[in-house]
Amino acid sequence: MALQAAADTGWTGYSIAERDRRWAAVRKNAADAGLDCVLVPKGNRLDARYLTQMVNVGLVMPTDGRAPIVFSDSGIGNEWAPEVRLLRQKDRPAWGPGMAQALIDAGMERGRIGVAGLKVGTVTHARAADGVVNYSSFAEVLQRLPNATFVDATDTIGFVRYVKSDDEIACLRRAVAISEAGIEEMIEVARPGVDEAVLYGRVTGRLMELGSEHYNRARSDWTASGWALVTGPLDGKHTRFVEPPIGRRLQQGSFITNEVSAIWGAMVAQEVQPILLGPIPDHWKPLIEVQHDLWEAGLGLLKSGTSFKELVDFSVSFSKRPGIKTTMTLHGRGIGDDGPLITGRSDNSKLGDLRLEKNTCW
Repeated sequence: MALQAAADTGWTGYSIAERDRRWAAVRKNAADAGLDCVLVPKGNRLDARYLTQMVNVGLVMPTDGRAPIVFSDSGIGNEWAPEVRLLRQKDRPAWGPGMAQALIDAGMERGRIGVAGLKVGTVTHARAADGVVNYSSFAEVLQRLPNATFVDATDTIGFVRYVKSDDEIACLRRAVAISEAGIEEMIEVARPGVDEAVLYGRVTGRLMELGSEHYNRARSDWTASGWALVTGPLDGKHTRFVEPPIGRRLQQGSFITNEVSAIWGAMVAQEVQPILLGPIPDHWKPLIEVQHDLWEAGLGLLKSGTSFKELVDFSVSFSKRPGIKTTMTLHGRGIGDDGPLITGRSDNSKLGDLRLEKNTCW
């Protein structure tokens, strides 16, 4: 599809109205949970960006309507948060004392403080089993505020992120279109004999040419960070790469799977399109038919009010064909690693009665 260059879209960032919507919703969730403030500490880059459009900052957001106290090791602000405290102690950034002082200045010495990112969330930070908070700086905060109460508040921000605004959905649509352009580039370039690093570079270049941020990820089952490229023989061992795979060339019969991810307005979209460099073997055709049928039937269930238990039960019991087992991957989309994340390996019982809602994205 034809896309405007990044500079020609007219989009210059989220509005102050979008900021105010997010802040008001987080404050309400926090107040409903009996919190005096929400702390976004060092380590929680995604929630910091969601609330300030800056990554390497922290903030204290009182629930009584006062402006948040934002702090960083640069002291540089933006339109959403013009005043940012510079964290300095003996000419070095010091996050622990700075976070503690911000809480004290907000009157939270004996407050009930919700910490975003302290634990894995219900609908955000889906892969962060131990949370995302920097231990040493948070330990200093605990030491300096011995009379305050600290509780997990990951869901306080998470459920605001879960339901997207019209502006966020518009950005996600743009990210989808960029991802699809990356897939089209891959289909154009992938041929037997092509160096896989060339393929990776061409797709990455196309994504960034259209304005995508570079997609960084770090997981134990991927070798590094970037969009995922997996290659190998159709019925053999596959090699996973998320950085340019130096020294490998595509072969006749190579099977390429991928997760091509693009970011626009901090919204992460991901497109998956398997590619086979050759004819499809007969024994794969029944699997492709089942996947197609499961996909089409599953789309019919993706509507407001459907529970995740219904989706999981449906996918597991879908195929009645001998020798074929079905499972499902369903991944929340938004800023960063949104959730919930449902796979054949995940503990879906933790989702309880959680349901799809209008303006949730997958």
